[in-house]
Amino acid sequence: MSNAPAEKSLWRHPDFVRYWSACAVDIAGSGVTAVALPLIAVVSLHATVWQVSLLSFAERLPPLLVALPAGALADRHRKRPLMIGAVLACGTAFAAVPIADAADCLTLELLYAVALVTSAASLIGSTPRISYLPSLLPREQLLEANAKVGAVASLADSAGAQLGGAIVAALGAARAVYADVASYLACALLLGSIRTPEPAPDPSTRKGSLRAEIVEGVRYVVRHPTIRPLLLTGTAFTAVFAFLTTLWTVYLLRELHYAATTLGTLLSVAALGGVVGALAVRRLVERYGPIRVMLTALAIIPFTELPLLLATPGLTGQATIAAGMFVQLACSTVQGSTQRSIRQTVCAPGMQGRMLATGQWITYGTRPLAALLAGATGTWLGLWNTLALGTAALTLPFLVLHTSSTRTLHHAPATPTSTPGPPHAEGEPA
Repeated sequence: MSNAPAEKSLWRHPDFVRYWSACAVDIAGSGVTAVALPLIAVVSLHATVWQVSLLSFAERLPPLLVALPAGALADRHRKRPLMIGAVLACGTAFAAVPIADAADCLTLELLYAVALVTSAASLIGSTPRISYLPSLLPREQLLEANAKVGAVASLADSAGAQLGGAIVAALGAARAVYADVASYLACALLLGSIRTPEPAPDPSTRKGSLRAEIVEGVRYVVRHPTIRPLLLTGTAFTAVFAFLTTLWTVYLLRELHYAATTLGTLLSVAALGGVVGALAVRRLVERYGPIRVMLTALAIIPFTELPLLLATPGLTGQATIAAGMFVQLACSTVQGSTQRSIRQTVCAPGMQGRMLATGQWITYGTRPLAALLAGATGTWLGLWNTLALGTAALTLPFLVLHTSSTRTLHHAPATPTSTPGPPHAEGEPA
């Protein structure tokens, strides 16, 4: 760990600035592909609703497959090589899209493979990235560092989505992916230029088998009286949002006839809602208590889908959808950050990494199934009817939390130890 004085400004800490910049560049580049990939599938390759759901399935399957071993591996090995290797793998995979387009051999099957590989690599890289800061900074500066990373992540996510719409309009969807490839290369260079030595992992973490450590983490989470109901709430919330977001792009492009720049603007405005939620969450929890804050946010979220269902093509419809998405992601960030802070506070120190990985596995494991269900239901009932069904299902997370044992938790167990990460369109980042 760095021995820099705690009072020294983080902006004068060169390695933190490199880490902070790497996070910003990575997320901004991902914002470009968040716009470009659905447009390639829907507009360029004329994908059906079911085929779009398969693309969403490929993007969301890796957490179910690799989240648990990724958490254990991050505790067993140096974190920076894992982070660098992951971003280089993502950049290489995404480069296949514009290259295949230039060779006139771009297919949906290639998009599925790229989505699967990049999602898996991103998860393997993000797990050690979350726990890397303690080896870079003194403990006294971690809270400030996390706040700075969370803020720039939210803004980069917003800027990336807006930039993605503009680049797609100027260059085309496939060639716009080059911007994300460049962002991964820049991220790898920034991470590679960090000079602070990373301590070697504790050899004692390798005494047991990987499988035994994973099983121990799952059992701990399932049996914990506070962590379990909070994860069930997050799982219900993430599953319903995965169902809805699978169809959002298709509905906006085909039913409301939105352009790429409009789609980018909507995603950008939604990300700004996450910034507002991140700034407000601490004061809200201190004033009203964690459970009341989470229940209120979960109660509001179903109403934020109504503008999408009621909107018509045109500027008025775009403005109402943008407002709904803004409030939606603000509430999502508030409830997700609150429950994540409670889980980190009540979790035993030696179980933090495995609790995080288990939470990702349980919460995000529902997303690929939700994506397939959305594709089947959208094909059978139609896009609008399916979105209406998903909006009604958004009441489930509120009911899960309201009927759980945690509803009596009127005050946070301790000062929250985490700060919100980048806004996430599908609920709480586990």
